Amino acid sequence: MNISISPSANKSALKSHAWLGLAVSVLMYWVCFSGTLSVFSQELLRWEQPHIADNLNYTPNSIQTAYEHFLAMKDGQTQGNIVIRLPTHDLPRAGISADGERWNISPTGELSEPSSTPITDLIVDLHVALHLPEDIGMIIVSMLGAILSALIISGIIAHRRIFKDAFRLRTGNNEQLTQGDLHNRMSVWGIPFHLMIALTGVYFGLASFLTAIYADTLYEGKELDLFADIYGASIQVEHQPAIANIAKALTEIKKMEPNTQPIFVTLENATKDNQYILLGSQHLDKLIYSEQYRFDAHGQYIDKVGYSDGEAGQQAIFSVYRLHFGHFGPEAMKIFFGLMGFALTIISVTGINLWLAKRSRQDALNQLWLGFVWGTPIAFICAALLELTFALPTKPIFWLILVAILIGSLMQKVLMKTHLILLNCLATLLIVLAITHFTVHYPNVLVLNSLVIDAAFIIFALCVWRYRYSRIRKGWNS
Repeated sequence: MNISISPSANKSALKSHAWLGLAVSVLMYWVCFSGTLSVFSQELLRWEQPHIADNLNYTPNSIQTAYEHFLAMKDGQTQGNIVIRLPTHDLPRAGISADGERWNISPTGELSEPSSTPITDLIVDLHVALHLPEDIGMIIVSMLGAILSALIISGIIAHRRIFKDAFRLRTGNNEQLTQGDLHNRMSVWGIPFHLMIALTGVYFGLASFLTAIYADTLYEGKELDLFADIYGASIQVEHQPAIANIAKALTEIKKMEPNTQPIFVTLENATKDNQYILLGSQHLDKLIYSEQYRFDAHGQYIDKVGYSDGEAGQQAIFSVYRLHFGHFGPEAMKIFFGLMGFALTIISVTGINLWLAKRSRQDALNQLWLGFVWGTPIAFICAALLELTFALPTKPIFWLILVAILIGSLMQKVLMKTHLILLNCLATLLIVLAITHFTVHYPNVLVLNSLVIDAAFIIFALCVWRYRYSRIRKGWNS
C-alpha cells in the first residue's frame, strides 16, 4: 500500500519532520522516557516505602479518626483543602495531605508516618513539568504533545511506503538501515496509541487557554458559566461544624452507589465556616477518573457533579488522565502502556540517530546525544541510590550527574568507547540499585511488588549488557 502524495509534498513533509524532531529532541526524549516510567508510578510509590503494609481493610470510622488526628496535629487550621486518598487495588494504602504535608494512614486510623516518595516524584515531575515551575513546565510539555502530533502526521506523509514496509526490519551491519526500519516500524504499529498520548498530553497544560477561548466564543466571556457546565455549579453552605463527618459521607456513598469505588475525599474550604465534603468515587464501567459527590460537613448528601452521566464532552474531559497513563482495566493494560511508551521513546531516539548517521562526520553533537540518551537513566539511578543510602535530594543530584555525564562525553573523543562506557555504567547501576533497595529495606522488601520491580531492574541490566555486546560485535565487523 502506497500513500498517493506528490514528490514535492513528500520532500517538504520529510524536511519539516526532521527539523521538528531536531528542535525538541532532548525534551521529547525526557518526556517520553519519564512518561514510560510514570505509567508505573503507583507501583514505584509502594516500592519506595515497602514497610508501609498494603491493606484494603479501612473503614469509614478509621478514615474519620485519621482526619481528626491530622486536624489536631494542625491545631484545627489549614491554609488549603484537606485531601484523603482512599486505598484501592491499584494503590492499597491510604494517605492524607494538606499544606504540602502528606501522611500515611494505618488501617486503625493512626497517622503512621509522613509519605515520602522523592524517587517517584523525580520521575513524575520530569514528565509533567520538566522540573520547571508547574505553570511553565506543563505548558511546555503540552506544546511537546502538539509537536508530537505534528511529527506523527508529517512522518506518515513523508514516508510513502510506510505501510507497505510495515513488516520490514533489516538487522544487518548497516546501522542506518536498522535504525530507519526500527524507527518506521514502531511508528506505524503505534500510530493510534501515539496520537492518543500526544493529544491527551496537549490537554493537561493547555486546558486553561482552551477554557478562555471556549468562554469567549460560547459563553460571552463568562468563564464561571463554562466552569459550571464542565465542573458543576459551585455550592454555597454556611455555619458548618469545625470537624466534618466524613464517616457518614462514606457510609452514605456505599448505600447510594454500591457498585462504585470511593478513591478520595476532599474537604473543600477546609476548617472554614463554609467547608463541605467532595467525595470522588470511581465508576468501574467508565473511563472517567471519578464521579464527584458533594456532602455538607454534617455528612448530608447535596448532589453530584454529573461526570458519570453528563454530556459526552464532559465525560471525555474527565477520562483524559486515565487514558494518558493507562490507569484502567487489568494490570496487563499498564504493561501494554509501558511497552508502547518505551516504543515511543525508541522512536524519539532513533529519529535523531538517523539524522546524525546521515551526516558525513562525527563531532560533539554525537557525543552529547549519547550523553543525553544514556545519561538520563544513569542520572535517575544515581539519584535513587543516593536517596536510598544517604537521603540526599533527588532533583539536584539528577541534574548534577547528568551534567557531569555530558561533560565526560564531550571529553571522550571516540564515540564507540563513550557508548560502551555508558552502557556498562547503566547495566552495573541497575544491578546495584536492585541490591541496594533489597538491602536497605530488608525484610520489608519481601513483598511481591518490591520483588518484581527489583527483578525487573536485573532483567533490564541483562538486556543492556546484551545490547552492549551487539554494539561491540557490530564495531568489530564494520
